[in-house]
Amino acid sequence: MDRSIDKWPAPDGALDETDFVREPAASILNLAEGSGPDIFVAGSGSTNHLGTVFGGRLLAQSLCAAVRTIEDMPLTSLHAYFIAPGHTGRPLEYRVTRLRDSRRFANRQVTAHQEGRLVFMLLCQFHAPEDSFAHQAAPMPAVPPPESLVPVQHYVRYHQAELNAAAVHNFAGALPVELRPVAPDTYFKSRPQEPMRDFWFRLPSADALADPRLHQCLLAFASDYWLAGVSAVPHEFPTNSRALLISSLDHALWFHGPARSDQWLLHHTKSPSAGEGVGFATGQIFDRTGRLVASTAQECLLRRLEN
Repeated sequence: MDRSIDKWPAPDGALDETDFVREPAASILNLAEGSGPDIFVAGSGSTNHLGTVFGGRLLAQSLCAAVRTIEDMPLTSLHAYFIAPGHTGRPLEYRVTRLRDSRRFANRQVTAHQEGRLVFMLLCQFHAPEDSFAHQAAPMPAVPPPESLVPVQHYVRYHQAELNAAAVHNFAGALPVELRPVAPDTYFKSRPQEPMRDFWFRLPSADALADPRLHQCLLAFASDYWLAGVSAVPHEFPTNSRALLISSLDHALWFHGPARSDQWLLHHTKSPSAGEGVGFATGQIFDRTGRLVASTAQECLLRRLEN
């Protein structure tokens, strides 16, 4: 069957632009001045199926808070821990600590608080580009282009009678990020032996943003989608449900070069290890030309639940 988006049969409630713009990108990064220097306040997002703040939102807003304290330098890396669940519908306060400011480098610590409780902490580094050696030893996987694939919501709605109930519940609705999985039949209808998953993503509503560092913040936002779950791929359907709990414990991201978050990016994810209640996932993010623009790593709680 030809599965290009233009020829895919439209199910009841066919998709429109609102399926990909649950919240505009600029709104995610809308931080207000807080109660003191280097303190910022932001919204925690709309209610989701878990009722908790999406981890990518904490990553993006923390980075955006750090960016507000530094001129010009691009981000090069972040390392973060999810300390406690944040709750949707309640504001978040971000407190930035200036650890270093030099000619070439800057380092920041950002902590996120909700109603006085610490929920998240992040360390990030900025570096002014300079002439140096360069190589890329990571080849981009050979996958179909995004135009030949369908948005995850469209696929789930069309196949909902055949799918896991949690898949329909969690993926049939609107998302801030447009996701187009490679080989969705394999992902949604079977349990592959190899813990690996590829998908294209973008945030179309970020097209009006000019600052490259804001695109880095949004790339961090999107990098938390579908990363941890690859650890569960050979074992259970990899989404939160009555049978499985997946909860991010930490997140690391390295930026290798500039990339626009409104343009298609491929996230190649795999899980080298899972056991003793945790899963470990890594990822490589490529642009359409095959350039490696970022690398990701994450550990997650991976817990079977009793029905």
